[in-house]
Amino acid sequence: MDTENMYEGNFGPNPDHHESSTAVPASSQKTQLSDAMEVEDNRSAEEDEEDEEDVMEDDFSMLMRAWTNERSAPDILEYEGATIENLMELVDFQLQKMKSQPALVANILKMDVDRVKYLVRSYLRTRLSKIEQHARHYVNEPTYSERLSQNELDYAKGFIGLEEKHVRKSFLDQLPPHLRTVDEVSGEGLEMVTKPDLDSAVFCRVRSTVGEFQFEASEDPIAMKRNNVFITRYSIICNLLEDGKVELL
Repeated sequence: MDTENMYEGNFGPNPDHHESSTAVPASSQKTQLSDAMEVEDNRSAEEDEEDEEDVMEDDFSMLMRAWTNERSAPDILEYEGATIENLMELVDFQLQKMKSQPALVANILKMDVDRVKYLVRSYLRTRLSKIEQHARHYVNEPTYSERLSQNELDYAKGFIGLEEKHVRKSFLDQLPPHLRTVDEVSGEGLEMVTKPDLDSAVFCRVRSTVGEFQFEASEDPIAMKRNNVFITRYSIICNLLEDGKVELL
């Protein structure tokens, strides 16, 4: 075997072998570079458009998640004021845009607007229903009163005043003075003010991996991984819900 050719990468002489030039003309290199830059620019533009769409979808997705959590949670959650404000601005923009669009396009835009309006209304009605059930508790407890918007807080106070006026006029004024209170706590710890049942069962899905989590003091920790679904008492996972690590179903 020809050792010289072996070290050059050949294991024997090849009479038919001819060296071919791999050099690329400068004009071709410029064309390839220009095409690559154009592709990269188009890709960046597409990514920017996707980011804008994600922002628009994100507000709706956030409110959708907040709506589901609100409907499933026994107590009232943090008010999504910024999300609702962004969506209502988008609704106003779409309504203005509809005026200059053909009928078909305007109808499609109207469907999107109606979808957002329905979600906002249902979200607010769910919160108002909770406020009416436990208005005095939410107003008296700073933890809950801070979760309410100013309009919701005013509504709760007004509701309490109307309710108290009604029950006093209906029957409380007919009772002895020491039985006319509406927020009394008995010696046995029984309260007249109703509270949400924080120990009610809920289904939750893990949004971001939590790791080992202690559900019950008498049980071993359980690994909470992304997309795992659990059924447990609300009071156990309420802090995880507040941190956005889980969502209710």
